[in-house]
Amino acid sequence: MSAEKIAIEKEYIKISWFLILAIVIYLLFDKLLLSHSVETYSFSHWLVPLMFLFISAGYNVFKMWLFNKEEYISEEVFKYLKYFEIINLVFFFGYERLFDLMFVISLVFLFYIERMNMKNLKQVTAVLIFSYTFFIFLDFITNNVTNEVLRNLLYILFYIFWISSSNKLEFFEKSQTNEINLKLRQYEEDLKKQQKLSEMKDVKIKELEREISYLKEINKRLNVSLGEFFNLQEISKIITQILDTNELLKFVNDVLIGVTGVDKSSILLFNKEKTELYVAFSNLPENEQKESFKQENIEWLKSVALNCENGYRNKVSSGDCPFIKGRATKSIMYASLATKNDKYGIILLEHIFEDVFTEDNLRFLTSIAAQVSIALENSSLYQQMRSMAMVDGLTGAFNRIYLYEFLEKEVQTSGGRYPISIALFDVDNFKKLNDTYGHLFGDKVLQTIVRIAREKVRKGDIVARYGGEEFIIVFSHLESSEAYKVVERIRRAIESETIEDNLVQTRVTVSFGIASYPSHADNVKDLVKCADIAMYRAKSSGKNCTVIYHQELEMKI
Repeated sequence: MSAEKIAIEKEYIKISWFLILAIVIYLLFDKLLLSHSVETYSFSHWLVPLMFLFISAGYNVFKMWLFNKEEYISEEVFKYLKYFEIINLVFFFGYERLFDLMFVISLVFLFYIERMNMKNLKQVTAVLIFSYTFFIFLDFITNNVTNEVLRNLLYILFYIFWISSSNKLEFFEKSQTNEINLKLRQYEEDLKKQQKLSEMKDVKIKELEREISYLKEINKRLNVSLGEFFNLQEISKIITQILDTNELLKFVNDVLIGVTGVDKSSILLFNKEKTELYVAFSNLPENEQKESFKQENIEWLKSVALNCENGYRNKVSSGDCPFIKGRATKSIMYASLATKNDKYGIILLEHIFEDVFTEDNLRFLTSIAAQVSIALENSSLYQQMRSMAMVDGLTGAFNRIYLYEFLEKEVQTSGGRYPISIALFDVDNFKKLNDTYGHLFGDKVLQTIVRIAREKVRKGDIVARYGGEEFIIVFSHLESSEAYKVVERIRRAIESETIEDNLVQTRVTVSFGIASYPSHADNVKDLVKCADIAMYRAKSSGKNCTVIYHQELEMKI
């Protein structure tokens, strides 16, 4: 049963209590006050009314209990309850011959059933017609025909009219209901269509939202990529213009700190043998660099660089990475410096927070690392080419072009504030040596004396081939007298060196001429000329000796 029917039934139960009370009052007035029969006080006279009242009251209590429960009550159970109720009423009112009261109460009951929209209205009316017909028939049999019979016939006609009207009304209601149901179905179909359209719109909206979200993400990535591309383009331009390695690494280190927002950035390069990594540039304090990047602490970094690996670790500890010990580093990112031809080292970035590095960061770093690797390779090639342009291919000494560049730079830097000495020397009797042992042995002699000279000079001093068998040694910050001591050690070492080549074995001597700036000359050209005059004097003095320039030598020549 629906909630609406249950609510109507609860109202009817309240009305039923008033009807029972009205019947009680009626019986009291009729049997006690209005009737003067002796039977009024007999128990048999009150048995049926009391049974009816008891059953009606008990039935009402039962219905109150039933409809106050929260359990479902089927239409079938409700129908039988109504049948019991109408039979109870017909029995009592028929027995008491209270046909007028029964008619009034039946009207209340019929209106109630109609309001409840019960389908058994005709059956209830038929029961009432049958009851009145039965009592009329009983009166005819007992010859007890009175005005009451006529009223009962009128009641029967009323019930018949009720049924016929009910049929018409029911037909009208059915047609109306069918029409309403048809419209309702049409409405439901339209509603379903609208719901489907709405669902399709919702799906379409969600798809559009997903597409918009995807496009926003793509646009965001594109903007990031464009930013990275622009940065890389600008950085690449600058990198390709820097030929000095130290300047290049400083620039890259500053760029990485500025763009990625890391706390520490270090660039480590391999030595020539690729056995060790050393710190080429870092924003760590120098003492911390030495402690952190000890060879035993960076074995993992060395392996990464040798295997050309790139990556990041967003959760690290000093146990995993000993090189971060003593720092608050929580994340690292690294990229190898390598080309197809060589491996140069590794870039290491450190951050104090966890989970900061992403694939985008790594892509940017590897792009920078690739540019730096190419720049390092170009720098290496440039240094090789420059070395080839500066160095004599036979002896390994600097050539004449580099000699003059170096001397000009030194003289300009000195500006007369500190001395620069040069020693010009050549091999005594070198032509005879070539004629005797051949040019290949002569080359061996030149290589040997250059080797000895380079071994004996200080770091920063240079040995250069001036031409043929003539060489010049440049001594920065040495007066001619101090240079003389070094030259004499070189001369004696050459004199005592035995030069062998296959079966040939001999010794050679050299003659030196020394001149100093600014004591003997104030420019490079005059300085070399003074040294040449001194060497000529050494040759003419018996060879295998060293002569310091002084002005009188020019007069003697």
